[in-house]
Amino acid sequence: MSIKYAVITPHPPLIIPDIGGRYLGEVTSTVESMVTLGRKIKEISPETFIVVSPHCELFLKYFGVVTQERIEGNFREFGAPRVRLEFEIDTTLTQRIIDSARESDLPVREILDVYLDHGAMVPLYYLTRDLDYKPRLVLISFSLLPLEKIYSFGKLIDSVAEENVVFVASGDMSHRLLPGAPNGYDPMGKIFDQAVVEIVKSGNLKGLLDLDPELVERAGECGLRSLVMLAGVMDGKKVRTRVLSYEGPFGVGYLVGEVESMDSDDLESYILNLAKEAVETYVKEKRVITPQNIPEELKRRAGVFVTIKKHGELRGCIGTIQGTQPNIAYEIVQNAISSATQDPRFPPVREEELPYLEYSVDILNPPERITDISQLDPKVYGVIVERGWQRGLLLPDLEGVDTVEEQLRIASLKAGLSPDEVENIYRFTVTRYGEK
Repeated sequence: MSIKYAVITPHPPLIIPDIGGRYLGEVTSTVESMVTLGRKIKEISPETFIVVSPHCELFLKYFGVVTQERIEGNFREFGAPRVRLEFEIDTTLTQRIIDSARESDLPVREILDVYLDHGAMVPLYYLTRDLDYKPRLVLISFSLLPLEKIYSFGKLIDSVAEENVVFVASGDMSHRLLPGAPNGYDPMGKIFDQAVVEIVKSGNLKGLLDLDPELVERAGECGLRSLVMLAGVMDGKKVRTRVLSYEGPFGVGYLVGEVESMDSDDLESYILNLAKEAVETYVKEKRVITPQNIPEELKRRAGVFVTIKKHGELRGCIGTIQGTQPNIAYEIVQNAISSATQDPRFPPVREEELPYLEYSVDILNPPERITDISQLDPKVYGVIVERGWQRGLLLPDLEGVDTVEEQLRIASLKAGLSPDEVENIYRFTVTRYGEK
């Protein structure tokens, strides 16, 4: 039993369309990132959300856990009473958390007869709106105990949770980013937010415990304890973290991110998400991402090809025969962007196409020269043909390429040669991630 996926969300009611109105344009990045999380949740289809909310009933020296059987809420307080959410409480998991906390001497109190607060409703609005079923809910308040206790409570939650559970750390960053901000202005607010964003990007979530208490106090935040509990949930795990967006247009910092536990069989997930994130970030922002939390397997150099398809049809494929970047992760980023924007057979990928793209990544093993074409097999080996400076490559196991002759013809064509002009032939194998 262990939680594999968690999200970091803000909770400003104004990102709800019925509330934000004309102000939605000021928080476009936040809204788009929340929609992106909703799509990921639909893929995961969790049975239960565990939400820690700063606006649930708060105790100074106790963790609060909602134990009623059902809970509902609406946005009447913010002028949108018709926008309402309702969930069944996962009473079994809730009781396991309470029992384990009491056995571990972590102070906990049951909460009854409450409504959903906006700290839970705002993220749940986006995380559940695309689901065709009703997930269950565990709702927790984090208390004002020392951060180390909150971290321990996160570890406890993970120890009793089922795998098909998503942890939601709801919280806004500094409320003091601008003059006229809700809690007044303090220049340390921006520094705090930058520090938190960098910690999340690094994947060293336990670093949240080392933040200067004075900096935290001056930031006037309401999200650190939620993040610390998330860090406890991921304690001891190899994680992939991703910051989807950060902005603070109204003087409050809104951070959206995801944290995914990576087992050895999650390397494929890391690689495909890296290619996807590289393309989406570049197309939307014209910015090249820096790979974070690079697995050991990707810290060497190698050639990489990234293939992009749309509705099953090729949309771009560009790669390198040998490594040109510091390591494979950087190679994936560069070649993913090139496949999306520089393949001469296609126009550059447009932002509206992004939701429909599928990615596969081939990591090339070193090529070996062959002396006879009987040593080729298009299902097993890719091929490189060359004469002088002219060179063409074709990946293995491609649809429609069933014979050695066809493989050599296409590779030669790529090199600007006819098959009888080829001087050297090399074969290579790949490790393919994505489309099989």
